[in-house]
Amino acid sequence: MQILWQSAKGGYHMEYGYSCMGYEVAGAMGIILAAPHKEVVCFVGDGSYMMANSELATAVMRRIPFTVVLTDNRGYGCINRLQIECGGAEFNNMYKDSNIEEMPELDFVGHARSMGAYAEKAAHIAELERKIVEGRSRTKPTVIVIDTDAVPGTGAGGHWWDVAVPQAGGPERLEQAREHYNQNARDQRTFN
Repeated sequence: MQILWQSAKGGYHMEYGYSCMGYEVAGAMGIILAAPHKEVVCFVGDGSYMMANSELATAVMRRIPFTVVLTDNRGYGCINRLQIECGGAEFNNMYKDSNIEEMPELDFVGHARSMGAYAEKAAHIAELERKIVEGRSRTKPTVIVIDTDAVPGTGAGGHWWDVAVPQAGGPERLEQAREHYNQNARDQRTFN
């Protein structure tokens, strides 16, 4: 989003500086309350949506219109990629890899509708774009669910997130990740 989203000054608001997963829906409602003349599009993953989505019902009751784009990768894909980047093995982030008795079949469209929002699924990017435009005319929240792949990233950005890696022990991948972390930490101090 930092690379691809072209917005005017003050037009981009994200929570990941402090890793406040679950903040997105409430944050979108707060932004539209503070600036009702703006269009607000909330971009949230399924894992974060599952953590705190109840403000969607509040927004419906108060007729606070904004659009939620909910990307469904069936787990915590961003956390999974970060775990691997930090030298760890994939562990319990994606439903398919978790130690669970039954794979959840989460119906996010049905869930959002049950809270009173207008909700539908987009089959592809062009349909998502069309549905975002259609949502602009509604007087209550719109939720658009689109399936995504948890594994690949864009590779864009080139920025480093300071998430510590264990200093010792483990397989070679952990030691390589620790060296990568140490180099980035040195580079960060050089630029400050």
